Amino acid sequence: MVKRLVAIGLLFSFLVSFTEFSEVLRLPLLIEHFTEHKSKVDDLSFWQFLVMHYETDVAHDDQDMSLPFKDCNHSLTAQTVSLPSQKITLTELLEKTSIIHTSFYLLHEPKLLAGDIFQPPKL
Repeated sequence: MVKRLVAIGLLFSFLVSFTEFSEVLRLPLLIEHFTEHKSKVDDLSFWQFLVMHYETDVAHDDQDMSLPFKDCNHSLTAQTVSLPSQKITLTELLEKTSIIHTSFYLLHEPKLLAGDIFQPPKL
């Protein structure tokens, strides 16, 4: 029993918070309008009726704009997040590094071991 009351309370608070409850109160108009269409067209399903009335904003007759959730220009759901103000300080960490460029070209200079052999010809 308690679970049922909690579920009904949560459903009611959801309907009041995220929908306009006046739209929910207009659901009997939807059923009445469906029965009018059903009397004109026998093989009309409820889904076809919903698609016909809610897929476009074009009104087929005078009662179409009085259907629930048809006019949503005045409904608003806003979500906000409020965070406590905290002082945030950012410190910049700089590491002083010295970059040493080593040239291996001078270390590996080709040296002729047999310098006496490769000499220009003598006249």
